Amino acid sequence: MNKSYVILQMYDSLRSGQGIAIKDCCNVYRISVATFRRHIAFLRDYVMEASGREIIYDASLSRYRLK
Repeated sequence: MNKSYVILQMYDSLRSGQGIAIKDCCNVYRISVATFRRHIAFLRDYVMEASGREIIYDASLSRYRLK
């Protein structure tokens, strides 16, 4: 899959409130954990700059979500 497509899908999941589980995301988009972490880092920077919000890891849900 296209990198841009994956990042946009991840962004949509965050914005919709679903959050992102690492394992699920890696399986669905066939990406490595390292690639997932790079994508999340990119999205963290973008979201902070664009809206002033943070992406955090919520251990109680085992997902990344918007704060």
